[in-house]
Amino acid sequence: MSYCSGLDRRTLLKLGAALGAGIAMNARAGNSSDLLPGKTSTALLIRHANVITMDPKLGNISDGDVLLRDGTIVSIGKNIAAEGATVLDGAGMILIPGLVDAHWHMWNSFLRNSSPSPQGDTFFKSQLKTSAHFTPALSALGVRLGLAEAADAGITTVNNWAHNIRNPAFADAELQALQSSGLRARFWYGYPQELAATAPMDFKDIERVQQQLMAAGPRRVSLGLAIRGPERTGPKIWQQEFAFVKQHNLPISTHIAVTQEMQKKKAIQQLVDKDLLNPSVQLVHATHADEKDILSIKKSGASVCFTPLSEMRVGYGLAPVAAMHQAKIPLSLGIDTLVLSGNANPFMVMQTALNLATGSSGNELALTARDVLYWATQGGANAMGLGEQIGSITVGKRADVVLIDARRLGLLPMIDPVAAVVQSVTPADIDTVIADGRIIKKGGKLQDIDVPMLAKEAAQGARAVLG
Repeated sequence: MSYCSGLDRRTLLKLGAALGAGIAMNARAGNSSDLLPGKTSTALLIRHANVITMDPKLGNISDGDVLLRDGTIVSIGKNIAAEGATVLDGAGMILIPGLVDAHWHMWNSFLRNSSPSPQGDTFFKSQLKTSAHFTPALSALGVRLGLAEAADAGITTVNNWAHNIRNPAFADAELQALQSSGLRARFWYGYPQELAATAPMDFKDIERVQQQLMAAGPRRVSLGLAIRGPERTGPKIWQQEFAFVKQHNLPISTHIAVTQEMQKKKAIQQLVDKDLLNPSVQLVHATHADEKDILSIKKSGASVCFTPLSEMRVGYGLAPVAAMHQAKIPLSLGIDTLVLSGNANPFMVMQTALNLATGSSGNELALTARDVLYWATQGGANAMGLGEQIGSITVGKRADVVLIDARRLGLLPMIDPVAAVVQSVTPADIDTVIADGRIIKKGGKLQDIDVPMLAKEAAQGARAVLG
């Protein structure tokens, strides 16, 4: 069966052009609203909020104020004076740092819930089939849909693990979508889904993208390398990839210890034996890492990203959250893919991680809500090497902040604001999202994103790929 049945080449080209126009539309609108009109000094004073700073020196501040100016947090406290600033009433709101999603395959977002299914292919077989029918415009559409959901849910930093880069045009399309969104992002340059295990990645184009990003100067989008790693390639390939990132001073990320069968390859120990684990390495899933692996990761300083919703849905198993936390390994959290997770709900990811740790350990105090919120904010920022710029409400950091409406029914009464964020909040409770000093969502509504048009494009994209 063709996954493009009913759509000839001419129709697909027309659809690609239409989606490309959609990319251009968002590129114009994606800068989002300035805190104040014009190009002069911009300031926003958020008053009377319940502030969860995630800064250990500041803690929580009830009835607190936060002043943002020119994309930076400039003051935190009570009764802040800021003449000329726009005032936003935060009474009844919880103010948190912008959330960091540390692992997300955004390109296939419009294939939400398409697999696995009892009558269809397993997830990986389905992904291999559908990936070949993507165009650069379709990949960018998936990224834009994911970015819109991210912004709606209070995620101000995404890690786009792009593992269907079929040629340079795919990389450019996904990068344009990221750069136009107003969110902070890391573009993890990956590989075509069907790339042979003996074939190298496109190092020449990765160098091109790095040079392009460097020439643009300090930006919200950075670069990393997404590799198949020791579980999917031989030493010749993955050692070449690690040598490349060392030469080019890039971070690297790989899925690892994902199943019992894959764990037989002892991929983590293969990296340890070559002294390749360090703080610039992100290990994703690690659902079957053993005690020796956990000790090795701890010693190396490498980070681990859990995506518990997709890990359970695809049958990887249960993430060893409690064991990794007890070992004090740097942890972060991710959506992974909307095909498996269903939607972009970082609060459900946090709550699931909390419940996994307590349920598997038999200790209801094995982990706290603050621990998990840390992974979704400061911990995620640290793992990206951005901990000095984002991750907490701290003077001097970038203005990535989120206001949650705590007056909504599912949050009443608010006894513990941190527990409320992790255990009770949903994306529908997000009132305001500010990313790098720009308002992305206001009054519960996304700014500068035509959601009905995006929905139409997503439906067209799904038909183009699935038939």
